[in-house]
Amino acid sequence: MKGESRLFPPFRLDANNAQLWRGVEEVHLRPKTFDFLRYLVENPGRLLTKAALLDAVWPDVSVSDSMPATSVRELRAALGDNAQTPRFIETVHGRGYRFIAEVKVEPTDGSISAPLPPTFSAPRPQPSFVGRKREWAELCRALADAASGRGRLCLISGEPGIGKTRICAELSALAKAKGLAVLVGHCTEQEAVPYLPFVEILETCVDRAPDQDALRKLLGEEGPELGRLLPKLKRTLPDLPPPLELSPVQARRTLFNCVCDFAARLARAQPTLLIVDDLHWAEDSTLSLLGHLTQRLADLPLLVLGTYRDTESEVTHALVKTLEESIRSRHDSSIRLIELPREEVAQLLKELSGKDAPVSVVNEIYRETAGNPFFVEELFRHLSEENRLYDSHQEFRTDLEISELEVPRSVRLVVGRRLARLDTMTRKILETAATIGKSFPFDLLAAATASEPDPLLDCLDQAQHAALVASSEAEARFEFSHELIRQVMLSGLSAARRQRLHLEVANAIERVYPGAREEHYAELAQHFSQTNDAAKAAGYLHLAAVQALQRSAFTEALELARRGMAILASTADGPERDRQELELQLTLAQSLAPIFSPGFVEVERAYTRAAELGRRIGEEHQLFAALDGLCLYSQVRKDERRALELSEQLLAMAMRRGDPVMVGIAHARQADSLWWLGQPEAARAHGEESLAVPGPEDQFGPTFPRFASAFPALSYSLWLLGFPDRARTVADDAISKARALGNPLALILILTQGWNRFLRDAVRTREQAEAAIAIGSEHGIRSGELTAIGRRGWSLVLEGRANEGLDDIRRALEGREKFGTSDPSVIAMLVEAHLEMKQPAAGLQALEEAFCLVEPTGQRMYEPELYRLKGELLLLQGRSNAAQAEQSFRTAIEIARAQSAKSWELRATTSLARLLAKHHKRKEARAMLAEIYDWFTEGFDTADLKDAKVLLNELTE
Repeated sequence: MKGESRLFPPFRLDANNAQLWRGVEEVHLRPKTFDFLRYLVENPGRLLTKAALLDAVWPDVSVSDSMPATSVRELRAALGDNAQTPRFIETVHGRGYRFIAEVKVEPTDGSISAPLPPTFSAPRPQPSFVGRKREWAELCRALADAASGRGRLCLISGEPGIGKTRICAELSALAKAKGLAVLVGHCTEQEAVPYLPFVEILETCVDRAPDQDALRKLLGEEGPELGRLLPKLKRTLPDLPPPLELSPVQARRTLFNCVCDFAARLARAQPTLLIVDDLHWAEDSTLSLLGHLTQRLADLPLLVLGTYRDTESEVTHALVKTLEESIRSRHDSSIRLIELPREEVAQLLKELSGKDAPVSVVNEIYRETAGNPFFVEELFRHLSEENRLYDSHQEFRTDLEISELEVPRSVRLVVGRRLARLDTMTRKILETAATIGKSFPFDLLAAATASEPDPLLDCLDQAQHAALVASSEAEARFEFSHELIRQVMLSGLSAARRQRLHLEVANAIERVYPGAREEHYAELAQHFSQTNDAAKAAGYLHLAAVQALQRSAFTEALELARRGMAILASTADGPERDRQELELQLTLAQSLAPIFSPGFVEVERAYTRAAELGRRIGEEHQLFAALDGLCLYSQVRKDERRALELSEQLLAMAMRRGDPVMVGIAHARQADSLWWLGQPEAARAHGEESLAVPGPEDQFGPTFPRFASAFPALSYSLWLLGFPDRARTVADDAISKARALGNPLALILILTQGWNRFLRDAVRTREQAEAAIAIGSEHGIRSGELTAIGRRGWSLVLEGRANEGLDDIRRALEGREKFGTSDPSVIAMLVEAHLEMKQPAAGLQALEEAFCLVEPTGQRMYEPELYRLKGELLLLQGRSNAAQAEQSFRTAIEIARAQSAKSWELRATTSLARLLAKHHKRKEARAMLAEIYDWFTEGFDTADLKDAKVLLNELTE
């Protein structure tokens, strides 16, 4: 069958076989992308509107209006075309597209040409891309590895203008030609948006989805968590479930896992090149997420490519840490771009001018630019525009001496001179664009400059002709061709002018995106912060901080909250100022807690100030949040008396308001404080009240779930009161519900309570501890992991693995001391280990440390057991200590009775009865043991009651 091929060198389009060739190599395109290209080349030079393209390529399918733009992006990547200086496809803004290359029609016989095997050698470099052979070869190898399923990380560094972005663009074109997907995210200097490059990448993926069903399929199970990053998902998919309510630390790990799972699923569906540009501007959250992703690269068809400036002033501590960690990976490649050598500068000049430059010209330009590609191009343009480069015959001036031409030595001044040749209107437009950012949407620029579309497009066309801006791949968006150009624009502004522009841009964002303002909180905060409107600046800084906190970007949330506080300091006193400060103080405290220890002094200071403000302006809901934060702070710091006082205030406030959520939280907090204080009966009552409140049991308070306070307090209290079976039922029920809820935080908090330790069940304690350790390790819940390690150590000691267990207990204690969370019950595990290992001196030394914590913390719950352990250790030292041991046992019994702690009383009475029996006081021993044993009505299969029963039988014989 005969047909036609259309030639537009170096490409040949074979319509008959639906193939595009570059020489002897086939360029693979998606079917619809090929149809789009065929329609363009069949109509060369003709303006094709979006409507015409949609009718021609998608005649019977309802697709998004953005599909032509998507196809153009794919084609430009496959053809190696450039939107700024197109050779094939020209964008006619607001109207459509035009195929501008010359097309020749050539008849064919319809035969199918066999393509060569896929190869990852580089295609011919596009104009102005020269040199970099070694670096290019390394990137091609990395791309090939990723395409075959061996994930790689490549980091490209160098000074500004050295070509980092350009080499990424070339690799993107190659990747797309080879059938890989390409996703790009940028870090920016201006916008304090946590995870910004990943937000941009996610938005790209979402925008490519043709309809809601395809979008749901694309997001998969990760949709709810990804909604934290991209608020517009909630508007696009109203039925999208909310993310899980988790602790900040656990929510962060869950978000990280979901982003990585999403990226992995995309890569497995289509090998992917993921580029994160300008990492020197990345905030901590972005770097942490990038590090998390790169740990999972090994078996993924994914190449992660990061670029950063390596000048000393721009490499942050967080970036250094990320780089150090990446270097340890065998999947890492670090490429540093350096200045072009003299011969490659000559090649670049040939690409720019179309002719060979004399050696003298090459030497002169090389001397002035030191081989920086951006500087070479800028200097070339400057000399060309000044008519200083060529002679009257349009040949290079062989006697060129740049110094004699008064050429500025600073590239900023070179760019500045080119900017000066623009008309006044265009310069003003670009000043506003530079204030918006490196990339700027057309509609926002129009609103900020109060410009009509046609005159504004004329200005942008002038800027594009001067190679200062370019059309972005995104629809109706432009970007500066280099960040240095934007910086030159900003450096020429006076302080007053810059402030005015920020205000105009901020007001324009509010007008242009009224229904999507939450997607621009960080931008609004940035712009209003540069104006005199302190109230709006503080308000948006708070909203941006809350948004960052919801995304578990703690460092960024903290920084935003602190900036808001600093701005408020300059405003006049009044109710509105107090309200804003109250909100910022709460956000500040909640951001600090996951970064530092929850006991960090600034947390207390922020919650205290928030409580003061809440009382002053009568904001009871916010006051409740502040008092709840102080209550938990006190519990973590083991100041149980203050925690109880605060929990009483919480309960009084909750009852007065009649708010069931508050009531449930307040009862849970009070239960938690009371059982630690050695008041199990009261703790039991409050625990039951908390769990009786309607609503989900894992319901969060302002800072912590009541689930994690009420269940442990109730189960411990029941055990202390002498109801071990009921305590076990409550504990098992808590574990079952935590597992059913799928809430890792709730589950680890329940598992680490280790209440089976009180039953002296070493096997179950170890099993639950190991499960908790796995959860803590996976989700980054360090404090829970440390607690579980201690519980496991205690179990190992009882199971005969004493040294191993002792190491675990010590690790847990050391870790908790760093968090400022040691308490008598934790140290008691060490005491028990020394007792089991028959090390009385070491045990008594640890015991003294535990006793020293009882009075300062108010934690008297464990006090009876500490005295019992003291008695056992004294007996282990020798018979001469019998009297002291007896007194310790009797003290333990006395305190246990005062607490109504029947289980402690039983354990201490058993120890005392055994001692009395050895001293021929069997009758007294039997009487006291029988009395407490007969009180119990359940739990007869537990170790304590079984031991007591055995001893009773011995005393009866």
